[in-house]
Amino acid sequence: MKKELLIKSKEEMSSFARELPKILHTMFKIQKVICLNGTLGAGKTFFAKEFIGSLLSEEQEITSPTFNLLNIYDTKEGEIFHFDLYRLKNEDELENIGFFDAIKSGICLIEWPEVAKKYLSDYVDISIKATNPDNPEEREVKITNVENS
Repeated sequence: MKKELLIKSKEEMSSFARELPKILHTMFKIQKVICLNGTLGAGKTFFAKEFIGSLLSEEQEITSPTFNLLNIYDTKEGEIFHFDLYRLKNEDELENIGFFDAIKSGICLIEWPEVAKKYLSDYVDISIKATNPDNPEEREVKITNVENS
């Protein structure tokens, strides 16, 4: 299943990210692994912060895991593991950051997931792409449910 959206502002992206848990339940049943794709500055981390924020019981700071590779948040839906795999040099490093345990035990948001995709069976793939030079906030978003049994 695939869905495409045109997001015209940060407010629309925030609204979409905060509604995604409900959308996932409706469209794809329940998916616990979400891969975020896009170039630098496409809005992956902004999206992740809004998604995570929508599931927190109380407000807390949500930061990018760019340097430490993983941030963990306790939410009303269970733990969320927010990975940023941009700096990984090879797939062997996934074991060192607890990746394989995380995908079995909580909701995972994975930025720069290319190194890990072959280890995922079912996941939602979200691609975010800037498409309009006249509107720097506009994004094309593609959501795909991937099932690799």
